[in-house]
Amino acid sequence: MKKFLLAALAVTAVLATAGNGNANPGNISWTVHNMSKSAPWANASLRHWYSSEVDQVCVFCHTPHNAKPSVPLWNKVNPTQTFRMYTSSPTLSPTAKAVTAPGPESLLCLSCHDGRTAINVLHNSTVGVDSGDGSGDKRVKIAGFPLTDPSNPNAQALAMGSLPTFGTPYRANLGKTDSDTYAGYNLMDDHPISFSYTASYGQKGAQYLNDINTVKAQGFRFYGPNRDRMECSTCHDPHADYGLDFDGNPTGSPTGNTKLRPFLVRDNVGSAMCFTCHNK
Repeated sequence: MKKFLLAALAVTAVLATAGNGNANPGNISWTVHNMSKSAPWANASLRHWYSSEVDQVCVFCHTPHNAKPSVPLWNKVNPTQTFRMYTSSPTLSPTAKAVTAPGPESLLCLSCHDGRTAINVLHNSTVGVDSGDGSGDKRVKIAGFPLTDPSNPNAQALAMGSLPTFGTPYRANLGKTDSDTYAGYNLMDDHPISFSYTASYGQKGAQYLNDINTVKAQGFRFYGPNRDRMECSTCHDPHADYGLDFDGNPTGSPTGNTKLRPFLVRDNVGSAMCFTCHNK
């Protein structure tokens, strides 16, 4: 029953097709977000992270019971540190520059991608070792790595700072600094998030941005009560099947689109994704 619910959750969370170049209905089994101990492609052992215990695909992000937060049935501990946000662009609107913290949707992504928060700690798991902090969270074994990471100064569990060799350091580690791969707070070199696109458009106007309805028509999602707040998932779909193995070879996925790497809402051929929002 649990496997059925998790599979249903993955299906309902997928971004629907929204036109040429946009993400098709995803199949997370064919992506690097499949961290289960089995994977459908031949070179599964090349994955940077995969569990030696868990056979479920969705459980590394979602749980049907005891979720924190309850939406979207989240199975991770969200980061609590203070983030440094992107503010450097001269074209950035005052609204975007005023943002001091990631929105709740982006915190879900940062619960793995900040480089500091443990990726192998699940809030609700039938396998693993109790985290020992009274939360009931479980530490799940990741193949090829110790259960805990003694070099991590922030938490005694694995974080993306453990992988400085895949890139300099690992590119999916967003919160790194030049001197600290475990910093976990540095978003100053990443696209601004958690701001009102509508307010920014009103401040910068058509000189820099396209109208939000034009952007939404291309399949981009916005959040918040006014459905105009840009978050990580505005540009990235964590379920998008981009049809590539870790070594860059086609996976043979029946729905994969290699132009969607890394988990893009639409392809960026000719900067098409960038020009959906930006007009110069």
